[in-house]
Amino acid sequence: MVATRSRPFRRPSVKLNTRIAARPYLMVDVPPDQAGMVQNALDKLAQDSVGLSAQTILLDALRTASEQAYFSTPEWQARERAADQAIAEGRVRTFDTMDDMLDFLNAP
Repeated sequence: MVATRSRPFRRPSVKLNTRIAARPYLMVDVPPDQAGMVQNALDKLAQDSVGLSAQTILLDALRTASEQAYFSTPEWQARERAADQAIAEGRVRTFDTMDDMLDFLNAP
């Protein structure tokens, strides 16, 4: 797992740039580690995307990027590293059924 540095979770900033009145465009601030998802959406646009609008593809990519941003926060990544370490050290339990797990969790 590669740790990435990112800002704390917040909604992506979206601004309409109207400096050139004839060619307004949206400026979207996306966390750097989520840029790949947006690029994939743009790559889809370059392909023959019959039935998909540019707006749908980009909105899906931006929605996914904003929903996934939390997973790149330092807090989440620290928990991921702790979970990976617990698994590597064998400090995990598996259960055959949900009832077995609940019995374990409810045991004194």
